[in-house]
Amino acid sequence: MARVKISEYRAKKLLLGDAYGGISIRDGEKARLPKGKDWVVKVDQGVKKRMKQGLLAVGVDAREAQKHLGAWKEKGYSRFLLEPLLPHESADEQYLSLERVREGIRVMHAHEGGIEIESHPEKVMSTIARSKADAGEVAKKTGLPEKFLAHVLKTFDEHHFAFLEINPLVVQGGKAYPLDAAALVDSAAAFFGPGWGEDDIVKARSKHPAEARIEAMAATTPASLKLSVLNPDGSLFFLLSGGGGSIVIADEAQSEGAGKEIGNYGEYSGGPSREEVYLYAREVIGLLVASKAKKKALIIAGGVANFTDIAQTFAGIIDALSENADTLRRAGVKVFVRRGGPNEKAGLASMCGFLEAEKLLGAIHGSDAPITAAVEEAIHFTKI
Repeated sequence: MARVKISEYRAKKLLLGDAYGGISIRDGEKARLPKGKDWVVKVDQGVKKRMKQGLLAVGVDAREAQKHLGAWKEKGYSRFLLEPLLPHESADEQYLSLERVREGIRVMHAHEGGIEIESHPEKVMSTIARSKADAGEVAKKTGLPEKFLAHVLKTFDEHHFAFLEINPLVVQGGKAYPLDAAALVDSAAAFFGPGWGEDDIVKARSKHPAEARIEAMAATTPASLKLSVLNPDGSLFFLLSGGGGSIVIADEAQSEGAGKEIGNYGEYSGGPSREEVYLYAREVIGLLVASKAKKKALIIAGGVANFTDIAQTFAGIIDALSENADTLRRAGVKVFVRRGGPNEKAGLASMCGFLEAEKLLGAIHGSDAPITAAVEEAIHFTKI
C-alpha cells in the first residue's frame, strides 16, 4: 500500500458532505472570494505546522486573503483553502487522529489540541477500534460525540483512509467541528472509486523552475546533479560537490546559526562535463542574483574528489561566473572556495586568478584546509 496525501478540502468534504462550507482555490483559476472578515485562508498542500510557517491566516477579508494568496504563490504553492471562521476559545481545542494498523484502527485523542500537541505526548490517549460499532466505547474513553465518531470511522473505512489527523477539533453544543485536517489514503484503492481521485492528491510545494531544469538535465547524464531551493532570499548559496561533503558543509552552516540563510542545497558529482557544470552553476548563480539579501556569498566547496576533474569542473563554474561577473561585483558578492581532487592545483589556480581579476575573491583553499573553511568564512563575511 502506498500512502499519499489528499487535500484538506477533499478530506473535509468526505467527512462533512454538503455541510462543509470550505472553498478550494487553485492557482490559475478565478475565484470569487466572499465578503466579510470572518474567514480563514491557508495553503492546502499537505504542509504541517502551517501557522508556524506563516501559511495560514485567521479572520481575514477578501482583500487580505488575496494578499496572502499572492505571497504564497510566489513561494511555489498552488492550492489553497478558504473556510468560515469558527469563533472558539483555545481551551475548546482537542486532538483526534485515526491510523490503520494491523489490529484495526488506532484512535488517538487528547483534550488539549493545537499546534503544541507534539510537546505533550503524555496527554494523548490511544485505543483500537475495529469498526464503527466500536464508536460507543471510543466515545466513553474520549468524551467525544458518539454519532460523530461513528461517522468518522465509517468514512475512514469506506474511502480507504490510511491516516487522518484532526487538530484542532472543536466540540460545541454536542457537535464536533474539524478545523484542521490532514489525511493519507491508500493509493491502490483508486481503482474502486473511493470518493477521491488523482486530482485530490497533493504535493507539499510546486518545484521551483530552477529545480525542474536541473531535474530534467540530471535525467540525461550519468553524473549526479541535484538542487533544492530553500530560501530564495538567503545570503548563502552553495555550489557543492560530493554527497557526504555537501552534508558536512551545509550542517556547518546550520550549527553556526546560519541555517535560515541557506538559499539552496544540492550537489554536482560523478564526473560531470564542463558544459553540465556550467549549466548547473548558472542556475545557482541565478538564484543568488535574484535573492533580496543585503549581503551575499557563493560557496564553492566539497570533499576531496576521487575522479571528478577539479580543473574541468571549475572551468564550467568560471564560464557561468563570467556571464554574471559585473552583476555580482556590483552587488558586493564574494566567492569562497574549498576543494580537492584530481588536477586540484590547476583548478584552484585558474579559479583564484579569475576571482582576483573580477574582484570577487573571498578566500580559496585546497585539500590541506578543513572542509568547513569556506563556509565559515562566508558566514563571517555576510554578518560583518
